[in-house]
Amino acid sequence: MRTSKIFPLILLAALAGCSAGPYALRRGADVYKDFAALKAANTEGLDYSREVYQRGSKVAVFAIHGGDIELATSRLARRTAGSDFNLYIFNGWKGGKSGALHVTSARFDDPDALRLAAASVLGISLHAQADRGAWVCVGGKNTAAARLVTQRLEAAGFLAETPCKRLPGVSDANIVNRPSAGGVQLELTLRLLSRLEKNEEELSKFSGALRAAAIEYLGSAEANVKQETITK
Repeated sequence: MRTSKIFPLILLAALAGCSAGPYALRRGADVYKDFAALKAANTEGLDYSREVYQRGSKVAVFAIHGGDIELATSRLARRTAGSDFNLYIFNGWKGGKSGALHVTSARFDDPDALRLAAASVLGISLHAQADRGAWVCVGGKNTAAARLVTQRLEAAGFLAETPCKRLPGVSDANIVNRPSAGGVQLELTLRLLSRLEKNEEELSKFSGALRAAAIEYLGSAEANVKQETITK
């Protein structure tokens, strides 16, 4: 039986429409070395909020720089997760100062996010990047899943590139790589995120491509395991 667990969000509904846009995108060194340091210096429900859904899925979707930190990543994560994939979102609610709440993926160690990752097979994480154009750089430790994601996105009409040389996302400590089969990290340009935020049809196509790639990967992985079992 699938179970669902949500950590309530104070004022999330009111704040969700107050996206600060791209100006909060973090550049330079992080202010906080890890989640514990961030938590000690800020107030949950005021400065930030979290969404944690454990749905018993093999896929976990992460947006650890959501809210006002990186434009539209929270909404894209919710759409990608739908009602069945596991979901973790960290939202920053400090307006133009939300970039200070950015903790890099390899040091983002919220215990709830770690538990969700450990209970999953494949991770998908969504981030913003400052390059020009409207495209996505697809990285992460699971290169097979990354290739599927890239193929599915291209088939849906999006520009995608893998491997992601500038932002590879291959560290074992990266939250997206903590599921048992590792994960796929997507770095979307601000222009592409803005398009997805404004265009419902494009948002559906993008999130649908991610979901299809994840399901296809899990299906092929299970088939390979069964085949190996038969041949032994």
